[in-house]
Amino acid sequence: MAKVVLKRGRANPLWHGHPWVYSGAIEREEGGYQPGDVVEVCDADGRRIGRGFANPRSQIRVRMVGWRDEQVDDALIARRIEEAIALRTKLGLPSEETTAYRLINSEGDALPGLVVDVYGDVCAVQFTALGAKRVEGAIYEALAALMKPRAIVEVSAGGFAQLEGFGSATRVVRGDEVETVRCRENGVELEVEPLRGQKTGMFLGQRENRRRLGALAKGARVLDVYTYAGGFALNALRSGATSATCVDSSARALERVRSHAELNHFSNVETVEADAFRFLETTRPKGWDLVVVDPPKFARARKDLDAALKGYERLNTLAMTACAPGALLATSSCSQLVDGESFERVIAAAARDAGRRVQVLESSSQGPDHPVPPAFPEGRYLKFLLCRVV
Repeated sequence: MAKVVLKRGRANPLWHGHPWVYSGAIEREEGGYQPGDVVEVCDADGRRIGRGFANPRSQIRVRMVGWRDEQVDDALIARRIEEAIALRTKLGLPSEETTAYRLINSEGDALPGLVVDVYGDVCAVQFTALGAKRVEGAIYEALAALMKPRAIVEVSAGGFAQLEGFGSATRVVRGDEVETVRCRENGVELEVEPLRGQKTGMFLGQRENRRRLGALAKGARVLDVYTYAGGFALNALRSGATSATCVDSSARALERVRSHAELNHFSNVETVEADAFRFLETTRPKGWDLVVVDPPKFARARKDLDAALKGYERLNTLAMTACAPGALLATSSCSQLVDGESFERVIAAAARDAGRRVQVLESSSQGPDHPVPPAFPEGRYLKFLLCRVV
């Protein structure tokens, strides 16, 4: 097995459990390996830290899978998936109320480069690193044996696959052909399209935030911007919101919102196909009791960060303008490069620009089915703030 030896002083994050070895931390490599192979990682004194998937194409040269003396083989893959299932069972997933959840959260479940989302009786798999793709056979075998799904589908990783150097296509891997899958989130009936939707079909990280917001929505007029499949609006309506206006630039997404509204017998849903910024610039000021802005990632690379922060500030300024006095504003950033402190500063600047007084009531992240190692802040990608706008 090839060996990667780290520079002196660069091993400490890994000893504490950080799962990435950056190329700049490497002193030397001993022995040859192919992209995606398992290599041994040692500190400058030759002490073995563990083993991981290596890829010389990536700035993240090694993604740690096994620690100390763990062998990275099919048995380890199966054991990690079994452990992930046990954790979700402890969390009460699936349940009568919720059958859509994340089963494997990449580094959070010590299977870097692998995401598995469950929708009812279908497992949707996405690979974001070459090493995980190289062991896909073991992954599919373990999922089939342990989950016994009606179907396993792979969802294309798009840009991740290109960067990592592997082919990725959206396809049914095992089982039945899948068009739509019926599932539930917090008691809301859903139809997910894992072969056609964003991510693996839904954005599951917000489930607990949607549930919390729903509990505060009774009697509210709701504006849900960047609604996608209508998750926040649907949770609010189930909890007694009087109406919901769902805004998205995708006609297909809004078709799904209308389908979900019909499925749940909600008649008080309006859908608007529009750019979020343009809609908020023209909507009636101080007109909504509960406003949700859940935009896509604004910063995909560090060079985008300044523009992203300005975009978040402008978006939240407009959202605050749309809030009635005393309204609730639920605002998010899923940009990994935007940390929680920076996001709160953005909200403070937006309040100044909007001429509103804002109180932060709650701050949260993704749900517990999206676990993260404590030494891996990069994994806590979602920032969610619940605010009162006066």
